[in-house]
Amino acid sequence: MTTFHPLTKLRPFKNHWRVQVKCLHSWRQNTPFGDTFEMVLADQWGNKIQASCKRTLMYRVQRELRLGKWGVIENMQMTPAGGKYKTTSHKYKMSISDETMVRGSDLTDDRLFLSLANYEDIQKATSKSKEVPYLIDVIGRVHELGNVQTVKAQGEDRKRVEFRLIDSQGNNLACCLWGSYAEQIEAFIDECKDRTIICLIRFAKINFFRGEVQITNAFDASRMYLNPTEPEVLELTERLSDHHLQLAPFEKSNGKKDRKRITYDWNDAEIRSISEIIDGNQVEICKIICTIEAIDTDWAWFYIGCNRHSKRVIKLPKIDYENMTKLDKPMFRCEVCNANITNVGPKFKLHLVVKDDTDTCNLMLLGSVANSIIGHTAEALWDGSYAEIEDPEILPEPILSLVGKSFCFGLSFGSENVTNGSGTFMVLEVCSGDKVLSIDTNSDAVTEVGTSSSTMSSGDVLMLESISPEDPKTPFSKRKEDDADLNDHSSTSKKLCTKMIKQEKTTTE
Repeated sequence: MTTFHPLTKLRPFKNHWRVQVKCLHSWRQNTPFGDTFEMVLADQWGNKIQASCKRTLMYRVQRELRLGKWGVIENMQMTPAGGKYKTTSHKYKMSISDETMVRGSDLTDDRLFLSLANYEDIQKATSKSKEVPYLIDVIGRVHELGNVQTVKAQGEDRKRVEFRLIDSQGNNLACCLWGSYAEQIEAFIDECKDRTIICLIRFAKINFFRGEVQITNAFDASRMYLNPTEPEVLELTERLSDHHLQLAPFEKSNGKKDRKRITYDWNDAEIRSISEIIDGNQVEICKIICTIEAIDTDWAWFYIGCNRHSKRVIKLPKIDYENMTKLDKPMFRCEVCNANITNVGPKFKLHLVVKDDTDTCNLMLLGSVANSIIGHTAEALWDGSYAEIEDPEILPEPILSLVGKSFCFGLSFGSENVTNGSGTFMVLEVCSGDKVLSIDTNSDAVTEVGTSSSTMSSGDVLMLESISPEDPKTPFSKRKEDDADLNDHSSTSKKLCTKMIKQEKTTTE
């Protein structure tokens, strides 16, 4: 019997996954890097994930996996989910490449796999100024429907319609739809005047506008049904059509958020608690003093990258990497070199779960920064095999030994954290005191998020007093994430913080 992985099991430590999924929605998305084809997929257990491919693969994927149909996908990469179109609660996103196999399936299942949001839960979350981190499904009766208007938005004329949605308990939410969604409402009104309208919006976005929570479409990522008759919502549609349904009272908040804009350099970067950086809403750098609680084994501890650029390389078709080692020197594709190369090697990309007295968070250490706390190069810890990792919990002893140790890290709280909602913070520095010292590196790689990292000898790193957990050798595999394809990024003049923290032992070399 053919087995498929549930979508909840998919993690980025390997690419060899096999899933059977239904395409719930698809759309084209324009990005600064070119058009992409986006999909929302569901498996037979109701788990959902967003998938993406480049424009060049769009027609092949559309042909094999049609909207509303089931298909089988094999050999795909998992990357962090984030950005404007985080359409599901899955922490990762499926990336379909030339190596991915997509074909149709005979499975038939007409379910919509709805995950309807509760109005009260939406109000509670946003009343605390917390943004809902993913798009939601919401249904309600249309109330106080305004006229469809043409307004100027982003330099062009666009249609807009505003109304309120009421749930079956009388709770209500403001709703504003734009573009083709407003036109869909307009056409429905012209055709079905004086009828009660029940509106189901899939993958809706939650805004905070003029002191009030507002539901709106996420550009083309949303999908709208008017007076839906699908079995999953038919009973709810009938209840919402009850004309005796009353509006519950509601209050508008003042809509003000506490925002601080502070500019730092490494000489005076503040030491923050983890709870403070989690609640932060401004791009900045800072330092934290923390204990490594676990290694996040959702991720492999290294990737294979170009030795010249440190950029992740791509496997070529028809090469049996599973049975090859570094002695075989197989070919890989480097997009930066724009060539097939053999000059590759393992590069650190270490994900840690750290804690202090206030909270826990996820950190990512690349290349020389990871090397500075591990004390070994990635090449030295690598077993030399190009086969995919089958058990990410099996880690080299120098990496496992980090658990329970404490460090002072210099962090980047970047736009990917503020704008895209990423819960993983990039470590730029490993600090050793109250003064930031200049250091040299041999790496000229540049990360895709525009951050930088430092290199230093392991002897320069300040390790604080170790705190050993009950099981210091157990890797941690259920935490947050960050970008999968970041290459090591170093600077030729980085600084180290030298404020003296309590140390177990000081030696002079």
